[in-house]
Amino acid sequence: MSLYQYVRWLVAIICICVIFPVNAQKKKLSSGAFSKYDKVFRGNIDDINLPDYTDGPHFSWIDSKEVRMWYIDHLQEENTISIIEKRLKIKKDSALVKGLKGDKNKYWLRKGKYPVQKDEFNNVGKILVVGDVHGEYDALVNLLKGAKVIDEELNWLWGNGHVVFIGDIFDRGEKVTESLYLVKKLQQQAKINKGRLHLLLGNHEIMVLMNDARYIAPKYKKMCKRLMINYSRFFKEDTELGKWLRSLNSAVKINNLLFVHGGISPEMIEKNMSLTQINEEIRMSLKSDHGKSQAELMKEVYFPANPLWYRGYLMKTRNYSIITDEELDKVLNYYDVERIFFGHTEVEEIRFLKKGKLVAVNVPMGHDDITEQVLLIEGGKYYRTFNDGSKEIIE
Repeated sequence: MSLYQYVRWLVAIICICVIFPVNAQKKKLSSGAFSKYDKVFRGNIDDINLPDYTDGPHFSWIDSKEVRMWYIDHLQEENTISIIEKRLKIKKDSALVKGLKGDKNKYWLRKGKYPVQKDEFNNVGKILVVGDVHGEYDALVNLLKGAKVIDEELNWLWGNGHVVFIGDIFDRGEKVTESLYLVKKLQQQAKINKGRLHLLLGNHEIMVLMNDARYIAPKYKKMCKRLMINYSRFFKEDTELGKWLRSLNSAVKINNLLFVHGGISPEMIEKNMSLTQINEEIRMSLKSDHGKSQAELMKEVYFPANPLWYRGYLMKTRNYSIITDEELDKVLNYYDVERIFFGHTEVEEIRFLKKGKLVAVNVPMGHDDITEQVLLIEGGKYYRTFNDGSKEIIE
C-alpha cells in the first residue's frame, strides 16, 4: 500500500468512526437529551464572571403576616454579589406587591397554601402545549407572543383557552426565576379570564425541590456558592414559589387528551392509579413531613417507569422496552383518552407517534440548530406554531 493510499484509508476510517457517531449522538444519548443540553458544568465556578444581573425577587414567609422580599445583585466589574431586601406586612389573604430597584413587575402573594387545580377539564376549545423550557425565558416569551397567548406587556391574551406547560421549567438555562414568575402570573390571569394554565411537574422540578442541583446553570451555581446556600433554599415550603410549586399537578386530562411530562407507562395500569392518585402521590413526596423513607419513595412514587422519568414512548432502558401497541392501547383505554402528549425526551420537531396516539412536544428551546415551536390544538386540528406567528398543520 502506497503512502497516498494509506492516508486515504486512514481518513476514511476517521470519518466513519468519529464524525458519524458524533453527528448521530444528538439522537442517541441514553438520557434522551441532545448533546448541548446533556452536559453538567464541571469547570471552576470561581472563574465565571457573568455580565450584570439581578435575580429575584424571592419571597420567604417569616410568619403568617410578614414576608421577606429579596433580590440578588451581581456586578461584573467588581465581580460581587449583594442582597437587596425589604420586609412586608401582608394584611389580607392575598396581595399584589410591587418590585424593588427598577423592577416594574408586580407579584401576587398568597397567605397559606395554594389550592390544587383540577386534573380533568372538558369542553375546552383551544389548547397550546409548551415543551420543556429549561430556563430559556427569551425563547418562551417569543413563542407565547407568536401564538398570541400574551401581548407585548406579557399579559394573558388567550381568553378561555388552556395552555399546558409539560414540565421542566428548571435547570440548564439562566432565566429560571423569570420563567417561573411569568408562568405563575399567567396562571392567575388565565383563571380570571375563564381560561386555564397548567404547569405540570417535570423531573427537574422534583430534582430541585429535593435538593438535587446537578443541572442548574453556572450562574446559579456561583450565586449559591457566594451566598453559601443550597439552590433548593429558594423553593422551600416557606417560600412563595415553593408553596406554589408544591400545589401543581403532574398529569392533566383535557377533553379526551392526556398531558404528562415523561409518560404514562404500562406499570401505572398495574398499580391501578387514577390521575388524581398520581398527582396526590407526587405532591405528597414533596412535603417535608411525608413520613416515607427514600427507599419507599423510590419504590412507591419514583419507580423507573414513573410519569416524570419514563422514556418508553421513544427509547428503551435497562428497566423497560419501548411501549408496544397493545400496551399503549391499554393505557389509553384505562384513562379513557385518545392521545397522550409528553415532553422529557427531546425531538427535533413536534411529531406524532404510534398512529397519532402519542405526541412528542419537547423541542429544545435556545438550541442553535433547531426551530423552536409549540403545539396548537384548535378546531380538531394540530399545528406547529413558531415564534414569528406562523404555523403549519400536523393533522
